[in-house]
This record gives sequence, C-alpha cells and structure tokens, in this order.
Amino acid sequence: MNLARHDPAAFGSDSERLGSRSGWPLLSRGGSWRTRLQRAALVLLAWTAVGIVQFIPVLIAGFDVFNLIDKVLDAWGWALLTPAILLVDRKLSSTERSVARLAILWFVVAIPFSIGHAYLSGIISYPIKQIDWSPLRNKSFLVFYVLGSWQTFFAIVGVLLASRYYNRFLTSDLKLERVEKTLIEARLNALRLQLEPHFLFNAMNAISSEVSADPKLARDMIEDLSILLRQSLDCKDRTEITLAQELTLLEHYLSIQRVRFGERLKIRMEIEPATLTTMVPPMLLQPLVENSIRHGIERRMSGGTITVSAAAAGDKLRIHVLDDGVGVPRNWRMENASGLGLRVTRERLEALYPECGDTCFMIRRRQTRGTEVAIQIPLHSSEGELS
Repeated sequence: MNLARHDPAAFGSDSERLGSRSGWPLLSRGGSWRTRLQRAALVLLAWTAVGIVQFIPVLIAGFDVFNLIDKVLDAWGWALLTPAILLVDRKLSSTERSVARLAILWFVVAIPFSIGHAYLSGIISYPIKQIDWSPLRNKSFLVFYVLGSWQTFFAIVGVLLASRYYNRFLTSDLKLERVEKTLIEARLNALRLQLEPHFLFNAMNAISSEVSADPKLARDMIEDLSILLRQSLDCKDRTEITLAQELTLLEHYLSIQRVRFGERLKIRMEIEPATLTTMVPPMLLQPLVENSIRHGIERRMSGGTITVSAAAAGDKLRIHVLDDGVGVPRNWRMENASGLGLRVTRERLEALYPECGDTCFMIRRRQTRGTEVAIQIPLHSSEGELS
C-alpha cells in the first residue's frame, strides 16, 4: 500500500462516511421535512419487506391474504416503534460502557416494548374482522404475540449493536490508516532531514575548493546550488513528485558537477517520454548520481560517463543509474554500506513501497566496468492511477 497516494480528507469525516451512531443513518436527526419523510418512507418500506419475508413460511399451508396482511401490519407496528427504539439505543450507548449491564438494561427495556408492540399490532389489525387471532379479539393470543414481539425486539437490538460495532471497526480502521500514514510521513521526513544536510555539506565542500582558484566558477556553482535548494524546498512537504520534476532537480545538481569536472564528466539521459508524468520520491536520483561521481568517476583521471535511464515495465517503473567508474568491490554487500545517501534512499523506498520487497533497490557491480543502481517501484501517475 502506497499511503503517500491516499488523502484521508477525500473520504470526509468519520461520521459522514459511517452514518449516525445508531448505525441507521436514514433515521439520524436533522434535515428538512422532505428528507425526514423520505427516511420514514424507506423505514416503512423496509419493514414491509420484513413482513412479507415472515409470511413466506406460512405459504407452505397455502396462500391466505389476511395472514399476509396481518404479517405486514405487524411489521408496520415495529416501524412505528423504530424511532423510540433508536432513541433508547442512543441513550444507552452514550451512557453505558459495561457489556453485562447493557445486556441487562436491554432485557428490561424489552418488556415494555414487547407488550406495547403486541397491543399496537392488535389495534392496527382490529378493524379487519377476518384477522380473528388478534390479541384484542382473542386474549389467548396475547402471550403468543408478546413472545413473538420479544424475539423480534432482540433481533432489532442485535442488528443495531452489530451495525454500531461494525461502524466503530471501520472508524478505528480509518484512524489506524491515518496514524500509519502519519508515521510513515514522519519517518520519510526524518530520512530526508538526514539526506539534505549531507548533500549540502558535500556541495559546499566542492564549491569551496573552487573559490580561490576560480571565483567566477564558484559563483556559478553557488547560483545552481541556490536554485536547487529553492526547488527542493518547494516540494519538501510532498512524498512524491513527477519524474520530470525530479529530473529538473537533478539537472541543477549536474550543472554544479559539470562546472567542477568539465570534460571529465559525461551524462547520458535515456528517459522514456511516457514515464515523465509518473511519480517518484523527491531527491531520489541526486544521491545516487552523487555516489557514482564520488566513488566511481572522481577516482579516475580520465573521468567517465553516468547514464540515467527510466522505462516502464508492465506496472513497474524501472530506473537505472550506471557509471563506468572503478565499481564496487567484488565482495561488497548493501548491508555493509556505510554511505548515508544509499542507506537513506533504500529506507525511503522501503517505507513508501513496502510491496516491492527486495526488488525495490539493488546495487551491483557491472560486468564490464563500474556500478549499476537499479530501482523498481509501482508505476502510477500524478492522479494515482496505474498506467
């Protein structure tokens, strides 16, 4: 997961995403009368569907229209009681945290609601004489209605509790994602804070060596350095920039090194045009090129060539930085590297793209001469879409 490509603010607040605390956002308070009527109609429609579903087992004995009407009217009774149940649920959930005490309270509350629904159902169906099993017409059916209401009430409570805990799970999951994103950003910023002073020290050291020998040359290098630092500050709060922007940053750094090395340093760019809009971490290429210059090209009197390439390979962006310098020792291992630039670059890539694993960043000795740095990261555009 690339958290740098996600903005939690785009999802809205937790309450907006997950609905009201009751878990039934259709009945949450607020809104115009038209909105409230629409919510009430949806609740009535939902309970009508419940009544029809309850009638299905009765079909085994044959279709009876009055039995169907009775089931629907019984469900409508629950529709009338739904606001009161939600009100009680809101009060209990806001004041009671003990699961045992909450269960006891619901058992107590179930009594009046079950009896109330039994009588309410009887009142609603009383005008229809064919429903002679109404508890108001035949008292022997009252116990049957109360027990049925008791079961339905706890089914409603179960749905409410399950909905609430599911909403809390989603909320906590969203908060955890935000915390994880914040921690990753903090780690990336910490790594970058390590990298920038290291780069600045090396650049200033290179400039200082030219101040007395060629003041005009030193001024040109300082100008390129100031432009590079200004553009680096512009993207300091971003975890990714386009490859085109990264190449612009690299070009200002290379301007400093071209002034310093002259004809000894040759740079080749092999960039697929389609990859220029893909996203990469800022200041990704500079420490790699700097490492090639310091440990590869600078040690050779004749200088050398550094090649920077970028190409798309399926859903991956592959970047290579190659030099024809002295190369790393044959028994060299990344784990034993003491250089800050390489270590920080590897850690930044691992933090941003954990799904890439060991293929994210590799350094190896070239078969001919020099060193190759290979980077493989997910290929995605500035809109966060896979190419």
